[in-house]
Amino acid sequence: MHHQLNLQGQDGEAIMHKANEKIMLTWCDNGMVDGKFAEGIAYTILTSGLPILGAQRVQGNQIGRQRQTAFDTWYASDFDWILWVDSDIHMTNDALKKVWEVADKERFPAVSGTYFISKENESSLMSPYPCLFLAHPDDIHQMSYLHPLEPNAVVKCDYAGYGFFLMHRSAAKKMKEFHGEDKPFFVEHSSGGTDAQYVSEDIQFFMLMKQAGIPLHAHTGATVKHMKRFSYDYDYYKLFWITHLVADETEKKAEA
Repeated sequence: MHHQLNLQGQDGEAIMHKANEKIMLTWCDNGMVDGKFAEGIAYTILTSGLPILGAQRVQGNQIGRQRQTAFDTWYASDFDWILWVDSDIHMTNDALKKVWEVADKERFPAVSGTYFISKENESSLMSPYPCLFLAHPDDIHQMSYLHPLEPNAVVKCDYAGYGFFLMHRSAAKKMKEFHGEDKPFFVEHSSGGTDAQYVSEDIQFFMLMKQAGIPLHAHTGATVKHMKRFSYDYDYYKLFWITHLVADETEKKAEA
């Protein structure tokens, strides 16, 4: 079940950022990035009006190590927020501003935007799901998609991808206090057992964040394009599932 959350402070005041809060934009790549990614990043930095006052890029081919390096560099800096944007995401001002307006170091220290992925190999028609997940209550390695999405809402979830994610250093500090200063947060691994699950570096991070008691929220209206063989976006997500719903209803009527 999705819930629209109250985005007011405890005394009813609107969430406000301190004037001196700073964002460090961060991405990892393997040496090449899509032109749409570069366009989105440049336009956002130049025109969003948000305090993106630093940026870092970590190049390589071991994403877990790259993310850890980027995380450590940010944490050692004086930047308040880290904004992760994957190099196959097309960022927009509208999406970033929606995430920023929700983010708050006390109540919403970790906020994801929304983009879409598929479980299938790339083909001409793929089933899109939000890269947002709910954990099984009895097994944190078992998870399901947060689907269908409530439109333009701020919702709680357990895990997300790292494609479009904003986090305050208060959350990082709490993770370090809970897990230990030297704990690596981005280690890919297998869950083990007879029904072993592969755990990617980003899901591993959110598992550790959840264990430390840090809430994760997502803004379903802060949607960005995920550039694969073709661009997944919210319009494709809506059209795909509406079409399938109509097809299912037609099939049921034919069988009646």
